[in-house]
Amino acid sequence: MRNWPGYVAALLLVLLPASVSAALQLIYPVEKSWVYRSDYLILKTNDPAVNGIKITVNGIDSDIMQIGSPEYRRAFQDLLIVQPVWDKGKNTLLVEGFSGTQKVQSVATEIFYNPSGDTKLIPQGFIKNTLHTDEDEKLCAHCHSKTPASAKNGSATGSSNCGTCHKKMLEVAYPHEPVKSLTCSYCHSSSGTPRYKVGKRDAPLCFECHADKEADIKKFTYPHGPVAAGYCEICHDPHGTEYPAFMRRPINEVCLSCHEKIAKSPHVVRSSGSEGHPLSGRKDISPKRKGKELSCASCHDPHGGVVRYFLVSRSAERMALCQFCHAK
Repeated sequence: MRNWPGYVAALLLVLLPASVSAALQLIYPVEKSWVYRSDYLILKTNDPAVNGIKITVNGIDSDIMQIGSPEYRRAFQDLLIVQPVWDKGKNTLLVEGFSGTQKVQSVATEIFYNPSGDTKLIPQGFIKNTLHTDEDEKLCAHCHSKTPASAKNGSATGSSNCGTCHKKMLEVAYPHEPVKSLTCSYCHSSSGTPRYKVGKRDAPLCFECHADKEADIKKFTYPHGPVAAGYCEICHDPHGTEYPAFMRRPINEVCLSCHEKIAKSPHVVRSSGSEGHPLSGRKDISPKRKGKELSCASCHDPHGGVVRYFLVSRSAERMALCQFCHAK
């Protein structure tokens, strides 16, 4: 008696076009992963018959992008690189490959966009992306040199090859100086595993340049918790951001992400209207921050201090702080 299941399976392998067995490959971000930048979506068709790609993010379709012309193939082979627009949080992603008008491939997944970089916000099941693997770099070597020139701190040109892919890091309002000068290899090692892994992070790396800040912190009687633990990157993005001092978010948002109770009750004093001291919404008139936006840092040094609560007056007499703005 004929083995019908085996016969049907063999027949399908013969009759189905080769493009169905090939799989669309998400190179970056990989399936079910999280990102903190909405910069690139890189995919590979693995099938020369695929000449069109449609991308759907959160139900919004792109047009079918043509990738089959001889000019395109010479430049990019079977790769497609686009800039997605992720919503904060979970995003649904559907990529479909077409041969002419016939859909022959598809891959569906979720990508979690976490611009703050706070790993506590990432749901279970989403993995971190690692792009600079040997396998992935072979795909990029057609266009990109994967061996940047060595760079010393303060170099004018630095590892400029990095800028061909990572130039968006320069487009923020406050890029960190090593990023601005593309001296990437000061922090990132080409011999790391994975490649360009940072050998040191947070205070051990930051204090190599910011020795003056380390000296100040050592004088504090009351260092702020993250500072005492050496966790600079909790508050600061080492590449740069849209906010002064490379803060990951506006300074009050960073502070209140841990000190939540401060925003929920009157702070410090009650006025006749049962309101506490304002945390923002007006200009700072204190001598050191005059003209800047009022914030938590107007009264508290976020790195620590010589008195409790890190008061910038450096005096245990709290009225000394008040008199910065409320001189009598």
